Formats: sequence, C-alpha cells, structure tokens
Amino acid sequence: MKNFYFLLLLVLSSNTFANVDKWDDYLQDSAQINSPVEYIDTYNKYTAINPNLKIKLTDFGNIEKTKKDIKYSLKKYGVQILNKKEVYNIFESKVPLKSDVDFTLLCNDKNIVAFRIRENSNIDYMKEPYKNFTANAYFYNLINNNFIEVPVLNSDSEDKSKSTDILQGDQLTYDSKKGQYIYLANIKSYKTGEIQSVKTIFNSKLKCISSTLGCEIIGALPATKAN
Repeated sequence: MKNFYFLLLLVLSSNTFANVDKWDDYLQDSAQINSPVEYIDTYNKYTAINPNLKIKLTDFGNIEKTKKDIKYSLKKYGVQILNKKEVYNIFESKVPLKSDVDFTLLCNDKNIVAFRIRENSNIDYMKEPYKNFTANAYFYNLINNNFIEVPVLNSDSEDKSKSTDILQGDQLTYDSKKGQYIYLANIKSYKTGEIQSVKTIFNSKLKCISSTLGCEIIGALPATKAN
C-alpha cells in the first residue's frame, strides 16, 4: 500500500430521482467497475467499487411536515453499502426539497470505505428564511461493520446576504508506518475570510487517536442492516 493516497470526487446531485433499487444489475456492475463514479450523484443507482462492495445514495421518499400552520416537505435520504451479501444503512438525513446534496467518495481499501456528504439547503418555510451548509465525513469498517461520523461543518446564514461558512476542501491520507488515517478539512469563514482546519486521526479499527473536535464526540457505531 502506498504511504499516502486520496481520492476527491466532487459531484453535485440532481433533483431527478431514479427508480432503480436493485443491487444486481450486471450491466451497471460492468460500467461501474470501469467508471466507479458514473452514478454516484444519482439517487437509487449504486456505485460498484467491486462485485462484493457497492455504495448507493438512497432516496427514502418525502416527508410532509406542519409547523405553526405552515406545511412543508422534506426529503429523507441516506447512504447504503452492500458489503458482500448484506446491505447496511450507514447514514440518514432529512433536507428541504430545495437542497443540493453532494456525495463524495474519499477512499476505499481492504479496511474502510470513506465518504463525505455536503448539504446546501434553503430553509424557506420559516418566518425568516435562511440558508444552511452542512458537511459530515463517514468512515465505515468493512470487517466489523462499524462506522464513525466526523462532523465537519454546520453553518446557518445570519444576515440578508444568505452567506454561510463553506468547506474549502478535504482529503483523506494513510500513514502506512503508523497504520493511521488522517482526515483533513479546510473551512472558510464567510465573516472573516479566514480558513480553519479540522483534523482527525484514527486507525483501521476506527479508534480516534486525536481530533481537533475532540475524540470524545467520535465513537464507533454499528451499521444497521437494511430492511
């Protein structure tokens, strides 16, 4: 294994949702092995990393809500992984329908699959509408089916400009000498223009070694089997 590697794939999701929910389409498998990011921005179409490992951004449908007599809809979505013969839910979230979801595969090796989710949402059902920018990174252990979540950014707009802090860039590297993964994200403040870094180091068993955020908030959780 090389000492350091990273894969950054930035693809914005569209608002068109596919109806494909099978994991065994041999034509898609063939395309995905050669072009593993072809469907990564599409709900309900999987990305085949290899025949026994596939990942999918899943559309779980819309949820109707009412708050103070205001009716609105949220999109429920998540990330599922087919690990050999079992499908596991790794991540679930709800966003307003007026949202862009960015799903980035950071890396995969014999131990982990890592990905990052960005949500850029317009909250227009409140008395004072605002924007929200959220980014979280997830690291899934292929052997024990555990995962950790690293909260990278959660920023609301606070003025008429509707500006938020943004994720300037991130990467995952591996130090083979220490057997450690290093996740580094740069966050740009819209108020000051300054860039701050969030750094988290963990091993292949997903034990947090150190983190800018504090390791006490980063603990391994079991992935749940999909129904």
